[in-house]
Amino acid sequence: MPSSPVLRILALLALAATPLHGQQRTVDRGALVIMRRGEVIGREEFAVHVGTTAAAGPGLTVASTATYPAYRPEQTLTSVVEYAPDSFPIVARLEVGNGQPLRVIVGIGPRRITVRRRSATTESAREYPARERPLIVDDSVFAPFAVRPPASPPPTRALALDGTLGETVAIRYRGATETRIGDRTMSLDLVVVTVGSETVTAWYDTNGRLRKVEWPQRGVTAVREDEEP
Repeated sequence: MPSSPVLRILALLALAATPLHGQQRTVDRGALVIMRRGEVIGREEFAVHVGTTAAAGPGLTVASTATYPAYRPEQTLTSVVEYAPDSFPIVARLEVGNGQPLRVIVGIGPRRITVRRRSATTESAREYPARERPLIVDDSVFAPFAVRPPASPPPTRALALDGTLGETVAIRYRGATETRIGDRTMSLDLVVVTVGSETVTAWYDTNGRLRKVEWPQRGVTAVREDEEP
């Protein structure tokens, strides 16, 4: 039987080399059901905390565990992404379990991005020049969208949790827009993230909580589980 979400999140946060600044406070917690073309393929439990290891200001940390398939997992991806007060990531950590274990640590500075990867047989480090501010956009882990992308950002580039830099990103706020979640039509705040020729949409309720992520070109949707019984 898998460990509890709380234990997994606490174990993941223990990967950090230093403690979070100040007293940790949880501002959101939930789970996303991940579907591909309507079929459930995975589930991601996440928590959003105030504070980071890398910045003294009021940043946020998102910790998550994604399992594929949803309830009898053959693969587990655990991640921690730390955000500065401007909602851009400053540190990302990913661990892939089962089959081919992999650990990736991404440090994001004002001039360079450092990616350290370690598998069962290899270890490597690579640096990229930070010409644009990176935004976490990954098609296997969706909890990073629990921190709403910044509005009117400077030039931005997609960064996957495995450390791969992608194409340039455009972010547009569309405001209240109707969308279908399950058997309900809801009015939610829509943020559109365009990555090259592809579009990712993220939907938020009036409390700023992530409710849904869609990546139409890849046929993937992640929908927040209802808290109500």
